[in-house]
Amino acid sequence: MSKDISSERLKIEKDRRTVMARLMKEYDETVYYPARKALRLRCQEETGHNWSFRDTNPVGYPIFDCTICGTTEIREE
Repeated sequence: MSKDISSERLKIEKDRRTVMARLMKEYDETVYYPARKALRLRCQEETGHNWSFRDTNPVGYPIFDCTICGTTEIREE
C-alpha cells in the first residue's frame, strides 16, 4: 500500500516538472539564460571569477564554482 502512495507521489512530481519545463521554456531561452550568460561574462571581466573547489566529477576532474556569479567550471588535470 505505501508503495502505491510512493509511486503516485513520484508520478505527481514528475508531471509537475514536465509542465514547469514546458511553461518556462520560452522565458528561459529569451530572458533567463541570456541574463545568466551576461552576468557570468561581467563577473569575469570586472572581478575575475572567485573559484572555490566543490568536488570531483565521476572521472576525477575537479569541479569549481564561482562564489560571486555561481558559474561552474570542470577542469581537466
